[in-house]
Amino acid sequence: MRGFSGAFIAITGVFYIMLMTNLMIAVTAAPFWFFAVFADVREVWPWAGLTSILLAPALWGTYAVFRSFFLDTSTSAIRTYFRAWWDSWKRLWPVALFFSAYFSLIAADLWVMKQWGYGSLALPVAAMLAIVGLATASVAWIGLAARPDLGRRAVLKASLYLSIRKAGWSLFSVAILVMIACITWVRPAIGLGLVMCPALCVVWSNSRKVFADYLPESELRGAEE
Repeated sequence: MRGFSGAFIAITGVFYIMLMTNLMIAVTAAPFWFFAVFADVREVWPWAGLTSILLAPALWGTYAVFRSFFLDTSTSAIRTYFRAWWDSWKRLWPVALFFSAYFSLIAADLWVMKQWGYGSLALPVAAMLAIVGLATASVAWIGLAARPDLGRRAVLKASLYLSIRKAGWSLFSVAILVMIACITWVRPAIGLGLVMCPALCVVWSNSRKVFADYLPESELRGAEE
């Protein structure tokens, strides 16, 4: 009975943190979801790019919830999320602004090349740059949280290097992120309400494996399994 009770509590805990974190991601990044999902992106993409910076603290808070639950067995999802969300801005905003500008520039260049009739030539380059950016960003968020002793530039360099060195895990994470975007685009309620958090949990686990060489001892549990 004890084993069954423990398993039941663990399963309900997973469902709870997933559903609550889904809700908190949707709320704290609501302006971005509005422009990206409910408006014509071809017309409002500059605003979608501008508000995408809200995804940075949302992802930080989400990763904090995962770490608290899977490493420390804590189910205080709401408090953990918003504490991390609030504390993240000082360390995150320059990096978040950089990636927001990076992806917006890729989209703008692709749009311009398409207008000039070279869209088919620019698409492979834009796709490659976007993949590298997504892979680096997903790992950098782990590094920025786990290694506050390292500067932002050092974390970004390590994230870029490791995401290329461990390309298998990185590409898996990028595929998951693309899947999230596609599902949320087609079915926003399913994407934001059900799929977002479990899929990000996979990305979090993958990114920890990629950044395992730089994780402190207290963070290594589960990253190298």
